[in-house]
Amino acid sequence: MTASVPDPQVQALWRARALRYVMIYVLMACVLVVLRYQTQAIYPHLRDLRATRTELQRQQNELSLTVQTLTSEQRIRAWAIADGMVPYAQASKERQKLPPALAPVPPPPATPLPATLTVRTVWK
Repeated sequence: MTASVPDPQVQALWRARALRYVMIYVLMACVLVVLRYQTQAIYPHLRDLRATRTELQRQQNELSLTVQTLTSEQRIRAWAIADGMVPYAQASKERQKLPPALAPVPPPPATPLPATLTVRTVWK
C-alpha cells in the first residue's frame, strides 16, 4: 500500500488555516496578557476594600451595642432624675372641679323606636 499524497492545493489550504488559527491564538493570548496587566491593581484594591468593610461592620456592631447601652430605660431614668425629674408617685397632686356639662344627656327611650325599614328574604 502506498500512502496517497494530498493535492498541493489542499496542503496549501490547510497550511493557511493552521497559520490563521495560530495567529488568532497568539493574538488572543496577547489580549489576555494585556488585560491582566491593566487590571492587576484591581485585586489588591478589592482586598483592601473587603478589609475596610469588615472593620466598618465591626465598628457598627460596637456602636450599636453602645447606643443600646446608653438608651436603656434604667440609664434614661437615672439621667432624668439627676436632671430634676420627679417620679409621678412622688409628685404633688392637685384636684380641680370639672366644669358642669353644657346640657344633660337625655335618657334613652324606654320603648324601642318603630321600625322604618322592612327586610324580606326569599329563599329559593
